[in-house]
Amino acid sequence: MHKPQLAANHLIKFFIPAALMLCSFTHADLLYASKAEYVAVEGYASIADGRKDIARENALSNAFRRAVEQAVGVLVESETLVKNFQLVNDRIYSKSAGYIKKYTITGEKVEGDTFRIEIKALVARVRIEKDLDEIGLLIKKAGKPRLMLLISEQNVISDKPSYWWGDSGGVNIGVAENTLTEKLSGKGFSFVEKQVVVARAKSELKSMSSTGPDMDNDMALRLASMGEAEVVIIGQAVAKAGTPLMGTTIRSCQATISVRALNADNGEPLASATASAAAPHVDPVTGGSEALKKASLEISDKLMSQILAKWKKRVSGIYMIKLTVSGLKFDTMKEFKQFLKDHTDSIEEIYDRSYKDGVAKLDMEVSGNTRDIAEELSGKKFRGGMIEVKSFTSNVIEITVK
Repeated sequence: MHKPQLAANHLIKFFIPAALMLCSFTHADLLYASKAEYVAVEGYASIADGRKDIARENALSNAFRRAVEQAVGVLVESETLVKNFQLVNDRIYSKSAGYIKKYTITGEKVEGDTFRIEIKALVARVRIEKDLDEIGLLIKKAGKPRLMLLISEQNVISDKPSYWWGDSGGVNIGVAENTLTEKLSGKGFSFVEKQVVVARAKSELKSMSSTGPDMDNDMALRLASMGEAEVVIIGQAVAKAGTPLMGTTIRSCQATISVRALNADNGEPLASATASAAAPHVDPVTGGSEALKKASLEISDKLMSQILAKWKKRVSGIYMIKLTVSGLKFDTMKEFKQFLKDHTDSIEEIYDRSYKDGVAKLDMEVSGNTRDIAEELSGKKFRGGMIEVKSFTSNVIEITVK
């Protein structure tokens, strides 16, 4: 083949992939830009000693802060912000410029001794959400749901798993569970006390101990109910030791953890994750524990991101809750559903699920939390009968019409 043709072929091989890559980047940028949300704000600052240049910079910083305040206000309710103002100010507002991805100055002027500047800014909402997560505000907004961990664990020299809800013995019990508890607690999550569950569920635990470490959803939800947990995390952790590394007594210990998280009151899946890690050590038990800890730290991040994503969606928009109604005849259900929509601002839509023996089960799309909806319904009259709230959780309301 001639040299010019070879050169041409090389150019083609280089430029076509490069062009495709450029197109993909451009397409991604366009997609991102279409989802971006700009905010328009005005900043201002006093002019001291005639220094308009300094006042202009201060006004721009003030505009950045106002833009970030708007973004935070969308994510966190005002009451929570008031209670945690100093924390948010120190961790987020004081670093406002770092959250501004890009901005355009749309106007500036001097009014007396005040410099005013108007900007249109693109705020890094994802980064703000992450930082709010780290100081626990989004968890507070979700009502600080309590978690229960049901993690069975089998370390290197154990011949069977250990689990706190049964009597199975074993060594190094709870490395994974303890690591998850420590990591998640540090991020603002709350946990139920196992002692409370054990005290309330002696008969249940006795029957569960014979079933082994494999916890099904129904059993987990029963235990979560007894511990008054809103979220239950079920999983298995296993550590094994490999053969000694060449020419040494060191073994590479491998750990794998698999978990799933459920809403404790309705069984809705919240998260699922698997993580693996390795740790070399001359003592296989110690190596197994270290590998379990590494895998637990990794899986805690996966759990947090998935659970918080669900909670963010719920506290900032429309989500589904279950309503159980007793005391109504079937031929009044259509009228009752319309009554609910007319008398409760938070209910967007209602779907029939079942009706049996005078008990109706409905799914409702709502924009508020269950406590507020329960309070709105309590005491209202329908066809001469009064609505009484029997119970509510974060996802379920039970009422009767007397």
